[in-house]
Amino acid sequence: MANNFIQLKLPAKIESLREFTAFVHNAAQEAAFPEMDLGRLDLVMEEVVVNVINYAYPDSQPGNIEVGYAIEGPGKLSVQVCDSGRAFDPLAKDPPDLRLGLADRPIGGLGIFLVKQIARSISYNRDGDQNILTFCLEVEP
Repeated sequence: MANNFIQLKLPAKIESLREFTAFVHNAAQEAAFPEMDLGRLDLVMEEVVVNVINYAYPDSQPGNIEVGYAIEGPGKLSVQVCDSGRAFDPLAKDPPDLRLGLADRPIGGLGIFLVKQIARSISYNRDGDQNILTFCLEVEP
């Protein structure tokens, strides 16, 4: 994780989601995000963190998630989510075909599609044994 990020490390368990969300909420409020923009942050955090919880550590193997943030300026927040689970780039997945009806679409892929629509930028890299997903949110003018 980048050195300038303020970090929180917790077990990769669903019970950690609330604490991670509160952690980044505090950062967003410090970055002058209006209350109405916190819902977008919640959606992105839930999608990213729950994906790590569900897929990074196979066979209920214990693991951790580290979330960090950096305030880039008023209304601008960068968040990094890191884990040491199996390598997985969620950004490499093809976007869902939204022309298909719900019953005809394969399961999965819609959450990361929404994250890509909400985030100003999003990137993934694998550094050694670490998955690192970084996204930036910006308050709409």
